Amino acid sequence: MSKKTWSDYSSYFTEKSLIAGFTRKHFPYSSFNDRKEFAKILKLNYEKLIIPKQIHSNNVIICNKSGQLLDIDGLITNNKNFILSIQVADCIPVYLYDNQTQNIGLIHASWRSINIGIIENSINVLNKLESNSNNIEVLLGPSNRQCCFEVGPEVAKLFNGKYQKIGKNDRLQLDLQSVVIDKLINMNIHYKNIIDIKECTLCSDKYHSFRRDGDKSGRMIAMMGWQS
Repeated sequence: MSKKTWSDYSSYFTEKSLIAGFTRKHFPYSSFNDRKEFAKILKLNYEKLIIPKQIHSNNVIICNKSGQLLDIDGLITNNKNFILSIQVADCIPVYLYDNQTQNIGLIHASWRSINIGIIENSINVLNKLESNSNNIEVLLGPSNRQCCFEVGPEVAKLFNGKYQKIGKNDRLQLDLQSVVIDKLINMNIHYKNIIDIKECTLCSDKYHSFRRDGDKSGRMIAMMGWQS
């Protein structure tokens, strides 16, 4: 399959056997089989996939079994057998890797979940698994960016004004990626260890976007795991 249907982010991390992938709009598999097929393409063990039902929460779990999980938006594991996956269509996929303990994480970061602490919760869970924030590498995948992320005053008031600029009418344009980066830095993640892909899902025709396409929008899959 052409890599044009997915992006390989593995090289952004210092460990070569760690695989990080992200599907694009033209990834051709059905919703029933898409994660299994993507895992096969990435040469990851699809039988050990973890698939959360996401609810825009701040719920983060240490994964100790594969399969489906209910009401979870953050996955963390210290078990190299498990393959983490989430789906997004404008929200920020956040990939986490501790280059000492080799703990990994994958976070579905929406404005709702970011506002109620999913970033802080994720780093705290990694810390519980003996990760030192100094060793954590972070990648922010494609998502809706400030150029297109218009919010009303009821959402804007939840975030510091420094992350906003004036949009049309009463709308404000929110820089959610900078919110996340600052939260990570406040959790003692080094700025040099944070990579932002800087691609907007609404601007680009490479990606699905719920804000652009509404209920007919598809989803992208973010996946992370170890090749055996």
